[in-house]
Amino acid sequence: MKDIFYTGKYDKDKSGYDATWREPYWQRLREEAGGDEEADRIVEALKLMYTMYTDDLVKWYANLYDPGMGAYYCTTSGKENEGFLPDIESTYQALHFLIFSGMLDEQGGAYTKVMSNEMKERLVRFIKGMQLPNGYFYNYLKTQERLDHPTGVPKRGRDLGWCTDLLRKLGTSPTYDTPNGMLGDGIDKNGNPVSNYRRLEVGGEEEKKPTGAALNYPAYLENRETMIAYLNENVPIVEHTYPAGNHLNATYPEYMARDKAMGWLGTDKSLTAGLIEWLNEKINPKTGYWTGEVNFNGTNGFFKVIVIYNSWGIPYPAIEKAIDSVLEVILGDEPSTGNICAVYNIWSALISAKNNVINCYPASEQEALLAKINKTMKERGPEAILNTYKKQSGYQKPDGAFAHEVTRGNRPEEIIHHQGGIPTGLRIEEGDVDAIGKATNGIVLSIFNAYGFTPVPIYHDREWQLYKSIIENAKPVVKKNTAVYR
Repeated sequence: MKDIFYTGKYDKDKSGYDATWREPYWQRLREEAGGDEEADRIVEALKLMYTMYTDDLVKWYANLYDPGMGAYYCTTSGKENEGFLPDIESTYQALHFLIFSGMLDEQGGAYTKVMSNEMKERLVRFIKGMQLPNGYFYNYLKTQERLDHPTGVPKRGRDLGWCTDLLRKLGTSPTYDTPNGMLGDGIDKNGNPVSNYRRLEVGGEEEKKPTGAALNYPAYLENRETMIAYLNENVPIVEHTYPAGNHLNATYPEYMARDKAMGWLGTDKSLTAGLIEWLNEKINPKTGYWTGEVNFNGTNGFFKVIVIYNSWGIPYPAIEKAIDSVLEVILGDEPSTGNICAVYNIWSALISAKNNVINCYPASEQEALLAKINKTMKERGPEAILNTYKKQSGYQKPDGAFAHEVTRGNRPEEIIHHQGGIPTGLRIEEGDVDAIGKATNGIVLSIFNAYGFTPVPIYHDREWQLYKSIIENAKPVVKKNTAVYR
């Protein structure tokens, strides 16, 4: 096995990356920012952040592709060692990285436009092969028991979302109806009908219609009473706001699908209304969060949950106080939690709060609510960007990619499990796909969104051609070492 036991950090100066192509975009940004000294500060701060993004990251990403399975690994060690498979979350994020990084801007802006039919067919087979009759998708079938447990439900919900979104964009359907409301076609990964496919229908004899999600749903969504009991027991939104928020963020589409399937929207049986009531009752008025402290943890939990309010078009009741809290954390000097999510989530929390104001509040209230964001970004935006760069750069590994942890250690006898779900690689100093989405598109686009400026692309067509050449010449994966599955 080739040497993958890295030590130290990424040396971006050795990459020799020529970033002069970005200069016209930086000039556009300077003009949008007002063309003054303040604009120069914004541009220089972002330029420093962009020095982390070289073509080493592009090569790393492309080399995670498995041409035989049509999907991506999460890490290099996962690809090189026995005991690991490509996974759906890494595949979803890898494909979307092509879009949001700017690589496909000259190719139509969609990965479905650059994928060959063969690549699409392999990916569909990969996805369909993971689905079980309960409608959920399990990357490793042996993880079903783990993911069906309340502690695994967030990972199960995330994978459900990735799979259905990819299938929808690829123009096909899952085999079985899904708990988030996507109708199945009863066809397995090999194109054959399955004998155990059935769809619940509701309505009178003359007007029966498929419900989509009425047949497949988790037991705790049987009714509002079972839902509340489950939330009280398994979602400690006040005591452990971040993991609890992650739990809800990963599963909330299933609440809506169940409501729609049973016709409960707008009634006292509605699960979505019941969930919002349950959340609203627990908001702390001093912070605008569910916790009493303004810190990474509270902000991370807020970010995870306000997405639900935004998706359902519901004004967040403590939005002004929440905006104050988010800005305090972005500008604060709280030490990093040791996980890159803390760097990414606080910016995403700000954007989610901004979107809630714009999309859920009446126009008469928006100006005052947005004024704090605009004033802070104008006065202290460059400071916040430099603060973010300082924290984020610590997560970049010698391979040019980013990892969730500042230090992973060098213990290849240990295996890392992603979100407690599937094994993704060895415990060594290397990047992972999920962290890269946060360290690149996630943080960068959030900063531009906070300002209201047009984003400067991270990459462009030159990097796409490099990426494409690696994918087209990818050879079958040959495992070089044996790892123990745990």
